[in-house]
Amino acid sequence: MKSITPSTHKRQKAEKKGRTAEFIAAQMLRLKGYKILTQRFKTKAGEIDIIAKKSGTIVFVEVKSRKTLEDGLFSVTARQQERIYTAAELWLAQAERENLDPSQEFAVRFDVIVVAPNQLPDHIMDAFRPGW
Repeated sequence: MKSITPSTHKRQKAEKKGRTAEFIAAQMLRLKGYKILTQRFKTKAGEIDIIAKKSGTIVFVEVKSRKTLEDGLFSVTARQQERIYTAAELWLAQAERENLDPSQEFAVRFDVIVVAPNQLPDHIMDAFRPGW
């Protein structure tokens, strides 16, 4: 029988907390009229938590679960933003081939949703921008 180390238990707990925050964020986006296109889009470059669309805008959303909303706001590092940009480029290239109408123009935006205990989630629209 394989024993669970404290670090494994901590990682599992963090994973569950992250999935719960992503579920809450996706529900909030749906209530705001967004269509969820993809969740947990993974590439070798990085992962995007939620990809949504609303009114001709594709929105790449990073979800953060922190003790306070302020902690979440400052937790998306420049390095993480670069990984998100690269993953977004890969998704857009794939989506153009599969899902999106190439004749339709759309804007792209990068948002952050912070989920903190006993508080409403905070949706920061256009939280960061790539240097494309």
